[in-house]
Amino acid sequence: MDPHPDFAACELPREADLEGFRLTPLGPAVVDEDFEAVTASAGLLNGLFGDDWPLGLTLEENAIDLAWHEREFTSRRSFAWVVRDPKGTYVACAYLYPDLGQRGSAKVVAWVRAMDDRHAVATRLRVELETWLRPLMPDGIDLSWRTSPKV
Repeated sequence: MDPHPDFAACELPREADLEGFRLTPLGPAVVDEDFEAVTASAGLLNGLFGDDWPLGLTLEENAIDLAWHEREFTSRRSFAWVVRDPKGTYVACAYLYPDLGQRGSAKVVAWVRAMDDRHAVATRLRVELETWLRPLMPDGIDLSWRTSPKV
């Protein structure tokens, strides 16, 4: 699998410490934890990725999805992280998707799991992700943002 042309020479970190958040790889190693977060937040996530995902998602399907995220990250075609709070709790996911078929733009998609302070967490996370990502982007990349529609 070839990297996206905009990211062929760009090595984004698999892990990072942001102000109040820790990014770790989204991949098969966290399948149980991810499945729990996704299914507990299904009502918030429905439609975020343009379809009815994650309705009906099984643990096996989730494992396949996570293996795909890991492969795409390694290939520099898209990038996905689990977002953890200072206690190490899985609170969100963040993705960077370079636009397929064109150059110069990428979309950041982030969702915060169902929790009492999710709106505040989502607001802080967007600021921290944008601050972290901007200097890491290849020259000329325009970032657009999409968050859970119910934030």
